[in-house]
Amino acid sequence: MEKGSLRLALIGRVLVSPWIAVLALVVAFGLGLWAPDVALTLKPAGQVYLALLQMCAMPLVVCGVVASIGRILIEGHSRETLLRLGSVVGVGLFATATLAVAIGLIGQPGLGLGEEANRTLGRLLAASDLSRAGPGASHQSSIGDFVAGLVPTNIFHSLSAGQQVPVLFFAILLGAALGLTASLKARGVLDTFEAAFDALLRMIAWFIYLLPFGLVALLAPQVAEAGVGVFLAMLKLIVFVNVAVVISLLIGNAVIARRVGLPYFKVLGILGESLLVAFATKSSFAAIPSALRAMQSGLRMDKHTTDLVVPLSVSLNPLGNVHYYTISAIFIAQLYGLELTATSAVLFVLGGVLAALAGSALPGAAAVGVISILMEPLGLPVGSAVVLIMAIDPFIDPATTVLNVHASCVASSVVAPSGGDAAAGPTAADSGRPAVAAGAS
Repeated sequence: MEKGSLRLALIGRVLVSPWIAVLALVVAFGLGLWAPDVALTLKPAGQVYLALLQMCAMPLVVCGVVASIGRILIEGHSRETLLRLGSVVGVGLFATATLAVAIGLIGQPGLGLGEEANRTLGRLLAASDLSRAGPGASHQSSIGDFVAGLVPTNIFHSLSAGQQVPVLFFAILLGAALGLTASLKARGVLDTFEAAFDALLRMIAWFIYLLPFGLVALLAPQVAEAGVGVFLAMLKLIVFVNVAVVISLLIGNAVIARRVGLPYFKVLGILGESLLVAFATKSSFAAIPSALRAMQSGLRMDKHTTDLVVPLSVSLNPLGNVHYYTISAIFIAQLYGLELTATSAVLFVLGGVLAALAGSALPGAAAVGVISILMEPLGLPVGSAVVLIMAIDPFIDPATTVLNVHASCVASSVVAPSGGDAAAGPTAADSGRPAVAAGAS
């Protein structure tokens, strides 16, 4: 019996090894490029794996936010925590937008594309009815609709539809109501939410053992469907967005390392599992359970703070989305020969922040439509922008999702008490961890 348990533990360590994850990425890209027919047959398996992760993600967010806000209010630390979170989110969003504008204006991704690239983009636009839609084609994704959609008319419908921002709004109010009530019954309800949260973490830990297979099944079909023609035509935009993401991630990781007092690359290794999940699934919420486990068990950060800040920050602090929309908008403006001035730069900064916040509430390709917030003030065709950006979304979305998840960890490290909660002993998240520490650190 002991030999069987040891053998299972060894298999578990191998499956969650970062080297196995890297090998899975290589296999996925190889299949997508050189065996697209085989890659496409894996698509149903990838959809099943993504569904397993998303199945627990939204209930976990609700339980974590409700329990954390309730505990913070009961313990009387709400004002300081929320003020710090607001400050971190505000500074992070506008600093990131400024960096994105600087990279876009200096790098000029929409200029000097070459004749072949221009012909490819022209064919892409001509083949789509959206290219003739003109401004307002994506009005349904405006910032006004985002604000109006904050309050759910039916919380159960919002849960089933995966509407992140309305669900978060409800969870915040419910947690606040329970925390302000502070009765024995309210405390019992908070205990229930915490128990459900820990159980969901354990379920997610089981699914993480399948991560190498999930990476191949999710990424290989995406690479096969995207093709290389559009990739080459818009290579400059793809490169600049991904470079901007890497710069922000490196800076943010330095902030975490300084806050927790651990070596830079050890912190990156601890967070590696959650970043891989974000990259493969292109879903920030699907990566939240792994990020929470890494923050609490690997970085020894305060449980109540991380349970609250990480889910909230994914929606309120989407730094990857800022780079996505801002640099893409600059690309479109340069492609159409628009002269960019200091006023345009300010519009890109403000519009990039608003578009990022609005896009965080929308799933997949629907989020691309909020680029209208940046396009319409400059008189640029929204329909054309949507067509071009959707064509290269598979090459940009994985990296920006990684930054969204990493930014939530950065925000949590700044908001949490300095030095984490190392003296508190094992956290509840430990009970649901795989056989090896996150990131094999």
